[in-house]
Amino acid sequence: MPTVNDRPPPAGAPEPPHFGPAYSRGRSFRARCEARQRWFRAERLGLGWGAHGHWLRDEDALAGANFLTAEAFEAAKQRQAAGKGVEARTFENMLSSQALAFNLFAPLAADLALGARVLAPMIPGLSRLCSVQIEHTPDGAIFGDQSARGGVDCDVLIEAEIGAQRVVLVVETKLVEPDFSACGFRRPGRVARGQRVCPPEVAVAEAPEACAYQHAKGYRYWDRARALGTLAPLPAVGCPFGGPLWQLWVNHTLAHAEAERRGAGEARLVVCAPADNEALGAQEKVRAFQGLLRRPESAGFFALDALVGRVVEVCGEGSGWARGLRERYGRV
Repeated sequence: MPTVNDRPPPAGAPEPPHFGPAYSRGRSFRARCEARQRWFRAERLGLGWGAHGHWLRDEDALAGANFLTAEAFEAAKQRQAAGKGVEARTFENMLSSQALAFNLFAPLAADLALGARVLAPMIPGLSRLCSVQIEHTPDGAIFGDQSARGGVDCDVLIEAEIGAQRVVLVVETKLVEPDFSACGFRRPGRVARGQRVCPPEVAVAEAPEACAYQHAKGYRYWDRARALGTLAPLPAVGCPFGGPLWQLWVNHTLAHAEAERRGAGEARLVVCAPADNEALGAQEKVRAFQGLLRRPESAGFFALDALVGRVVEVCGEGSGWARGLRERYGRV
């Protein structure tokens, strides 16, 4: 398709009208990513816009325009049809990190030999890739928190082998989010609404039943973490997971619970996010989380642009999938 602008304009530069209206302006990471999606939609896809320049029109969303491959579109439709997990915005919003997960991992799930080559840097010592599941909802018995819309899920669940040892990886993908999900009982809005708030001095290290999730809802995050032995000794007072480390903790615990259920000898959490997303600060948060673990190496960070670069390296410049990943999700 001939293009008017073969490359995205520099950050903050004027854009032609057919790029569509911007939601975010300036030079922040989100604004730069959003501008990239407007350019990709207008110049690479040749499509109009929906509510904003990075949103697709309904008819284009339904046709799968937010997905780089047929495998990604089909996987997203199948997961949506299965129930909880995939909503309309995954098909409409070009900044959706869920759409990113399908775009990046669905071709690897369809071709495990290719997946093993691509994911080798993320899983050192990888000898075989066994399965890749996108938007995995665990068995309700793990945490007791599953409902029609709620409960801890994971973006990607990978089963692989390192030598003769089976390993389970939970991969959390982020794109423009400014933070990880936090404990629901510590959200500032709860105070304003007069709802139950977990106090800062809660003593969950020795008394997990003090966790509001456990005594108010019956969720077993602390019970699971203690039974699995994943945490280092924690301070006697206070919850280290009341803030932005909450999502890392429950996904790390989920990785170990899934490994136990599947007979795997190793479990890891990997956060895959842009290194330049300064608002998210994924690398720093992963490092802080590692300091709370019995085995710090069971959590790690892998830069999104490095994984995209690996796809380009393995598949070559002639691959439409690799080129699309680089143009949409490469460093901005």
